[in-house]
Amino acid sequence: MDLFTAPAYPASMMHGPHQFEVTEDLVVEAMRRHMIRRMTHGLVGKLFIAVLVLLAVLVALDLLFYGRLSPVSLAFVIAVPLALAIINLWLVPQMGRRQFRQSAALRAPSGIAWDGGAIHFTSERGDANIPMAELYRWDETENIVLLYQTEMFFNIVPKAALNGAADDLIARIDAMGVKRN
Repeated sequence: MDLFTAPAYPASMMHGPHQFEVTEDLVVEAMRRHMIRRMTHGLVGKLFIAVLVLLAVLVALDLLFYGRLSPVSLAFVIAVPLALAIINLWLVPQMGRRQFRQSAALRAPSGIAWDGGAIHFTSERGDANIPMAELYRWDETENIVLLYQTEMFFNIVPKAALNGAADDLIARIDAMGVKRN
């Protein structure tokens, strides 16, 4: 059985199928991109911005009233960037690697094809047809396209596997009104 046969649509409408395997490095890249968005949007993003604003106010008040940073302000000025660095450089990659190790489905060979209105995923575990208009959002990095089905659930598609067709996929998703990031 050929897992990567495109669904029966006219060839002029269909792009693909493109075979791919997601690597651990691509999962880490996707997790980093996803977490950056989580830290800059929604409730978490608002709380993060509030912490930065409060930190700036604390520093300004210290400088205004004392002409120097107090030990508490200095501790926060050091702790906040340090915490962000630890999250981005250690915690998020660890989470991505763990997800990769835990999911046999994530490591399995997959295929993707698309036509004017849907994206078709194929793997040894089954097929999924997702209407483009039903995507929650999409995002990309240099190496991957992230296709979000919900706020937290996304498919990782390596651009290299699309043989130059990533721009067409993105254009079709945009044309369906799906928001980016």
